[in-house]
Amino acid sequence: MYKEILIINGSPRKNKNCFQLCSEISNKLSENNISSETFDIYDMNIEYCTACGFCDKTGYCKIKDDMTVMYDMFDKAKGVIVISPVHFDCVSAKVKTVVDRTQAIYASKYVLNKSSIDRNKKRIGMYIAVGGSTPYETQFMGGQIVMDFFFKSINNKLLYNLHLNNTDKKNYKENEQFKTILSENLENYIKDIKKLD
Repeated sequence: MYKEILIINGSPRKNKNCFQLCSEISNKLSENNISSETFDIYDMNIEYCTACGFCDKTGYCKIKDDMTVMYDMFDKAKGVIVISPVHFDCVSAKVKTVVDRTQAIYASKYVLNKSSIDRNKKRIGMYIAVGGSTPYETQFMGGQIVMDFFFKSINNKLLYNLHLNNTDKKNYKENEQFKTILSENLENYIKDIKKLD
């Protein structure tokens, strides 16, 4: 049975901000009878894309690892939520690895015109970036560009972008303002997902 929402935890740290966000979101979805699966990608065997060109000819990736099952799950899901720490104004390295491996989906759509993902199915995406630093202009810029491309590749309409900063001084659980923002956005996300039924 495929899960309705895929949650990608892009942090290697256990029981920290990203982990806590994933847990709370998963619980909230469950409370609303929406099934989900969380991928702790730093615990998964996901190889780097080597730009070998195999997917340009076949529409699928030749590497067989823990990413393989995710391709079909992206197709079957109603939405994807990515939660990533900010590393040098971008997503974490492992999130970028997952993004790069969706080149196989991208190639099937735009190179071969034989999409491996149902392009007519509506899906809704959410991206939450977690930055340790105090706010500065480019803090979330790189990650946002990558995520815009990722959600386009996996045919999710990215309607929700949340940016949490200053976690080195105030962690997620202490940040009441962001918790309110997350709650409101998650409530709307759940409503949007339910409309897809």
